[in-house]
Amino acid sequence: MADDLISQIDAIFKPRSIAITGASDKKPKLGNMLLYNFIDIGFEGKLYPINPDEETVMGLKSYPSLKDIEDPVDLLVVSLHPDKVPQVIEEAAEKNVKGAIIFTSGYREQGDEGKKREEELVKIARKGTLRLIGPNCMGLYCPSTRLSFIPGLSRESGPIAFISQSGSLAMYIAMAGRIRGVAYSKLISLGNACDLDANDFLEYLGNDPQTGIIACYLEGVEDGQRFFRLAKQISKKKPIILWKVGRTSGGVKAAGSHTGSICGKKEIWDAVSKQAGLIRVENVYELFGVITALINPSLPKGNRVAIVSAPGGPAVSAADVCEQEGLKLAELSEYTKNKLSEIIPNLGTSTSNPIDLGFTVASDNTLYSRSTVLVGKDENVDMVLVYNFMMDKNFAEALIESEKKIGKRMAVVTNIGQVRERELDERFRSLDPEEMPRILKRLYESGISIHLTEQDAAKTLVSLSKYKAFLDKTGRAINS
Repeated sequence: MADDLISQIDAIFKPRSIAITGASDKKPKLGNMLLYNFIDIGFEGKLYPINPDEETVMGLKSYPSLKDIEDPVDLLVVSLHPDKVPQVIEEAAEKNVKGAIIFTSGYREQGDEGKKREEELVKIARKGTLRLIGPNCMGLYCPSTRLSFIPGLSRESGPIAFISQSGSLAMYIAMAGRIRGVAYSKLISLGNACDLDANDFLEYLGNDPQTGIIACYLEGVEDGQRFFRLAKQISKKKPIILWKVGRTSGGVKAAGSHTGSICGKKEIWDAVSKQAGLIRVENVYELFGVITALINPSLPKGNRVAIVSAPGGPAVSAADVCEQEGLKLAELSEYTKNKLSEIIPNLGTSTSNPIDLGFTVASDNTLYSRSTVLVGKDENVDMVLVYNFMMDKNFAEALIESEKKIGKRMAVVTNIGQVRERELDERFRSLDPEEMPRILKRLYESGISIHLTEQDAAKTLVSLSKYKAFLDKTGRAINS
């Protein structure tokens, strides 16, 4: 049964032909964007617009209905009024279409009647081999097979897969990834998940050779026991990042009106996460922080952290957060302290952990990298947190060289790729627009994660340490 499910989903991700309802040349409609998405990303198969009132749409021959398309259709994209959806699903089942993405909303998120309409769609789909994604969703993004749900997405594939019950968040994650230097294998917007659900895609991604890291935004799941069983098995070979919402009464109510999800108790999800080795995050910055940390699969040997910072205040703040989150401030050896004192002036600085470089960094741009290497090579240090909010290209290159010398995980608090996601930072404006993401990608691949705050950096280092402990306990190791 599992093999059948995996092959069904795999076929949906690899369509040779796609039919799109609702597109029109006469006026802008949702269907126009849905059709254009595939043109924009360069889908190499056949595209079939369905519109009974037009002969061509966007230069492509239009068909009155799905059943009028003589050739096989692998994937159907539906953006019709809810009253018209059952008929096109019926035609898709009869035509042996493999999958249908239903963008249309107005189902279980609106109550019991909407849920009944979903159940009817599933019943119709079962007349054939048709599997449904949605309704109330954005659908799929898969660079390798040129599937997209918004224009302008990257064609570059990467190791990250993302399952989302929020369509708007799925769009944001897809767009932000391009600027942040994060590339995806698969991105799935589930919506109400009346048929294929989070568990189904989790099982598929656990077996997907293109996917090395799985991230999830979940409001709830129907079968909690299956989720736990799958997560516990998959996380032994691939890290799973979980952003679980709906933990409060207000969140539960919001999730119910958003996708009609059953949230479950916070205590149960906390226990499941701990036992299954899930990495928990609570916002999008934490999510990207952990993702960027896991792109390089090497994990710290322990939880001893050294902090290197030029501003003294953030260094103390970072120390507080690290200890609060369960990390230990490393006791630097006397050798390391002596070497630091040789290069750090004794003026408003500190050679004890956390290391405060003071204002000297303004006149010596090598001080950060030299200090980081000294600290990182200390045998009492498992990982390094660097605070330099004003990072530029040269500093990024110095970090990469430093990591090569110490071979330990680094988390960097900076503004690059964080604050201005819609435009390049001032110091990067002279670069090719694609260069900043390339620099960020090189940082990630070197084992250097990027964070907006010291809290995010510390939580990520804790996550790496806990995940390493989980793998050690289970006797497993992720691929390096």
